Amino acid sequence: MSDIIREALDRLRRREDLDAATMADVMRSIMADACDPAQIGALLMGLAAKGECLAEIVGAATAMREAVIPVVSRHDELLDTCGTGGSGVPRVNVSTAVAIAVSACGVPVAKHGNRAITSRSGSADVLEHLGVSLETPPAVLGAMLDEFGLAFLYAPALHPAMRHAAGPRRALPFRTLFNLLGPLCNPAGARRQLLGVYDPRRCRDLAAALGELGSTRVLVVHGFRSGVAAASDAPPGIDDASCEGETLVWQWRAGVLSEHVVRPADAELPTVPIAALDDDHPLGNAGALLRLVEGEAGPYRTAVQWSGALALLAARDGDWVDLPGYAREIGAVLDDGRARSRLADLAARSQDAQP
Repeated sequence: MSDIIREALDRLRRREDLDAATMADVMRSIMADACDPAQIGALLMGLAAKGECLAEIVGAATAMREAVIPVVSRHDELLDTCGTGGSGVPRVNVSTAVAIAVSACGVPVAKHGNRAITSRSGSADVLEHLGVSLETPPAVLGAMLDEFGLAFLYAPALHPAMRHAAGPRRALPFRTLFNLLGPLCNPAGARRQLLGVYDPRRCRDLAAALGELGSTRVLVVHGFRSGVAAASDAPPGIDDASCEGETLVWQWRAGVLSEHVVRPADAELPTVPIAALDDDHPLGNAGALLRLVEGEAGPYRTAVQWSGALALLAARDGDWVDLPGYAREIGAVLDDGRARSRLADLAARSQDAQP
């Protein structure tokens, strides 16, 4: 056992927090294949039992960012809508639809994502059914961002060093540090983000972590059921903005961390039941997304307009009073064919082998 792993496990045994530098060194050891699966499992168990602190999250994300295969584009600021997943509430995929719609509004979007881990349908599963390649070379992804402002960044292909933790992560029957790290490690260096989190207690730390890691503007959200007052210690809801109740938002903007509570009415949208979005099968998701970009009305459209308005807020320098206009902008691209064209371009261009 290396000295760094020995020290970390001993400190976790005593329920002590690790500093960022130690956590970064631990992650470097894991990615260098210098730890066996038992050590990785013990580390993840110790962190989960204690509760991962901000310094541990920042340190681990720093090391992951060092090891990523970068996607290079001409854009100084990109938006990501990658979330943690893991709420346990089956729903159609909102963040992927939002990425496509926001891109159609003229915002360059580097959508980071993976296959489903805690559900049946992650962003990669849905897009694969719609003809998007998950094996697009990094140079092609960068060219896609440059040419039409949208690319899907498949996490396993661009974070190959994380394969050494895959076994222990799958074997553990609970969420681990790695559920939190994916949205913090966009391979294209996105500095603006709408990030849905499975646990409202994690919103503040993830917003603060992204701020420390160099983000410009971030909205970290957790949505609640109707009748539940949004708060960090409230019963958990969903890892998206809620279309039926309140949403807790922790924002990082220009060096300032702030807490907000928002509702669909703030974007002049109706409420719709979360249960109306119940379909987490990849084929069902793919069909719903195709109908959405053809202009179909209904609960899914409302949910995408709501989250899309928040994504546009993160992508631009507007304020909360701009949400109604942003929601109408999302609706317009769903109706006039721009979102449909953007999805078609994403699928066609992702299949190219060369930039």
